[in-house]
Amino acid sequence: MILFFFLGYFLISSAINPYIQKNHISKYTDKGIFSIRGRVSSFPIVSKNMQKLIVSVETIGTKKPFYGKRNRYRRKKNKKLHKINTKLHNIHFKTRQVTGKIKLIVHGNLYGTKYSGNMKYPGRTYHSKSIKYKNQINHQHKNYIKKTYEIQNHKNTGYSGKIRYGDEIQFTGKIKSIHNFNNPGGFDYQRYMKLKSVFGSAWVEMDKVEILPPGKNSGFFLSLIRSLEDFRDNFSLFIFKKIKNQNIAAVLSAIITGKKELIDKNLRREFSRAGASHILAISGLHLSIVAGLFFYIFNFLLSFSKPLLIRAWSRKGAAVLTLFPLIFYAVLSGFSPSTRRAFIMIVVFMFSFVAEKEADSLNSLALAGIIILLIDPGSVFSISFQLSFTAVLFIILGFYLIKKLNFKQNINLVTKFFFFILTSVFAIAGTQVLVMHYFNIISFAGVLTNIFLIPVAGFGAIPLGLSALFIHPFSINISGFLVKCAGVILYPCLVFIHRAAGCSFTWARTVTPDHLEIFCYYLFFAGIFLLFENKKKAGLFCMISAMAVFSGNEVICIKRRFFNKNLYVTILDVGQGSSALIELPRGKRILVDGGGFSYFADFDTGEYIVAPFLWRKKIMDIDIVVLSHPESDHMNGLVYIFKNFKVKKFIKNCDTRKISAYKDLMKAVSLNHSELEIIDNREKKIKISGTCLDFFNPFIKCSKADEPHKNLNNNSVVFRLSFKKTSILFTGDIMEDAEKKIASAKNKNLQSNVLISPHHGSSTSSSDFFLDKTAPQSVVISCGWHNRFHFPHLSVIKRYRERKIKIFRTDLTGALEICSNGKELKFITVMGPIR
Repeated sequence: MILFFFLGYFLISSAINPYIQKNHISKYTDKGIFSIRGRVSSFPIVSKNMQKLIVSVETIGTKKPFYGKRNRYRRKKNKKLHKINTKLHNIHFKTRQVTGKIKLIVHGNLYGTKYSGNMKYPGRTYHSKSIKYKNQINHQHKNYIKKTYEIQNHKNTGYSGKIRYGDEIQFTGKIKSIHNFNNPGGFDYQRYMKLKSVFGSAWVEMDKVEILPPGKNSGFFLSLIRSLEDFRDNFSLFIFKKIKNQNIAAVLSAIITGKKELIDKNLRREFSRAGASHILAISGLHLSIVAGLFFYIFNFLLSFSKPLLIRAWSRKGAAVLTLFPLIFYAVLSGFSPSTRRAFIMIVVFMFSFVAEKEADSLNSLALAGIIILLIDPGSVFSISFQLSFTAVLFIILGFYLIKKLNFKQNINLVTKFFFFILTSVFAIAGTQVLVMHYFNIISFAGVLTNIFLIPVAGFGAIPLGLSALFIHPFSINISGFLVKCAGVILYPCLVFIHRAAGCSFTWARTVTPDHLEIFCYYLFFAGIFLLFENKKKAGLFCMISAMAVFSGNEVICIKRRFFNKNLYVTILDVGQGSSALIELPRGKRILVDGGGFSYFADFDTGEYIVAPFLWRKKIMDIDIVVLSHPESDHMNGLVYIFKNFKVKKFIKNCDTRKISAYKDLMKAVSLNHSELEIIDNREKKIKISGTCLDFFNPFIKCSKADEPHKNLNNNSVVFRLSFKKTSILFTGDIMEDAEKKIASAKNKNLQSNVLISPHHGSSTSSSDFFLDKTAPQSVVISCGWHNRFHFPHLSVIKRYRERKIKIFRTDLTGALEICSNGKELKFITVMGPIR
């Protein structure tokens, strides 16, 4: 046991902190533009007009212009000729051999990729009319001419334009290091990518990616993997062609081929709320159907052989032969942790059957876990791994206890149905606390959903879909008929999920259980198990200890919220945007802005940063939400907040927008039944829980006759939060004009201990006159790491330093918590307190 413990510790440590070589790709991150050449080492994930893939980098080059002696001579006499020659000469890249992987995001038209080399590629067909020839001059020690072919009419080609596994590609771009949004308890994206051996990311347009001709090392294994990838993609497209309803097609594609990225985001949420997300994962149900189907087929065929029947080898031979389609399907579906677990357990069962020994489920599960963790130690941090193994463990232990109760009853239809319900109950009991921890949701309809979905989808749509998958290479017509039948069966399933998710009483949002609460949850179940094992003292000790520790932890949380005498303000790290949580004495909470990127971006700061932070703080309702102004970097994250939290009051300025994000926000505010309060040029003060909010801006009068205000930044809501002798000034994105108006106003006390830097530290804000009036001791700049605006500006930093103002930046320190007892302030970052 001790040996295995240290082995596991060593493997996980080496996965989290791998050895970095001198020529590793991480040495070149955040250091300019490079020419990058590498090989695609993952199946590309295609979504909308984008591809995401992992590239194993082989060489990297730095830009250096190359000129010959003749050019230097001509440069002295004829400048014009020098310019012409410079254009003719390509950029020379000084290349170096490197190791390591990066994440590459390819944007643009999927059919605009360039291909270099010969026209004929193994496994690819091209139409000669769709090729455009270009001559490119390359001066890298010697001039040589290389033809480049560009696919223009993808309809006449046999290739879709998608980059494939094993392709050697070349592109030019910047490599950014992997960076976290550093908030307390936030998702550690840096560690997640490190476990995949990825240490950088790059972005490039599709037409700038060059796929190089396959080398001599392209062997059988690469051809096999590519064939599987093509087969998987083609069958997924085949499903979409045969089924008109895109949602049904996407779900069927996910449960058969494992391509879950095709499912609409809203449909995924409905599956989660209905407690049916596990249906979308390729797991034991799918592999069991494949194994059972092929076992009976092979057993039927081998039974015609008398020698095998006489020696009782037909069933054993069928078990061995079944492993081949099982391996094929496991690899085809993506080989996720849940698939690996199910595959290894079925393989163990098959070998036990061949060896004529009874397979123990618990030992099979343990063996599957050991093998997976030996191959990929980082899987222990995978959500899929944790949910899959916990669910199966609880099912095995649950039925072990049922067996110990000497449940001697006729195995009839009613008994089987009862056991089927128990399977769902045990699986939900085992995974519920993890689902709450990772997804902040609890579904009350999980058992009912499984009663309907498992028989209909599990024993109807999935077998038909899998049959269509294996028949597709031999008969497209039969395969298409089976796909349509599977689609017909899935239709009522999606209707049921939509209705179940639409009912408010079938699901609820939850706070995030911390690790101590998760430990208490499983300790309590361990006590129940020990009681059934006739170990009453140990069982009662575990149960009482779990309840005692859990109760003590909850008392501490309640005391911190409702009996708290201090003021806590957390400036969140939301990238290039702004969001802050104000925790007032005696439990009141105020959220200022929600951050946000472009409304069409995949990343929602409200969903992935602000909401998880609030749930970890055990916050389910908010007293006041303040929107400084309706710009995307302050507003977009609030849409999700209003949809998932109870908000009593919403404070904003007069400005309105015609964009989708603003309309969705105001719709969410209306559905939340939040009180709407508009801040304008009238004097406004809000006293709450021993604090005071003084509003200074905007200096505009709200009326229907007013024309839309063009400068949204200068109309930002500005307020001063004061608590006894301490104060913090929130400034939104005001610029110099608004700063002068606020600072020049009579009877306005702007002096504050802490200033939230206006407009993220841009050069158009933080004017000398404004800083003299506010006289802050500290300033907090909310800005994105390596943002494209280069905030904060050096001139602004200089002004702060000249006044000896202490500077905090969310891009460098992450989220900043400011604690005030009314007399003094303490600053705490993710790394710890700052003196």
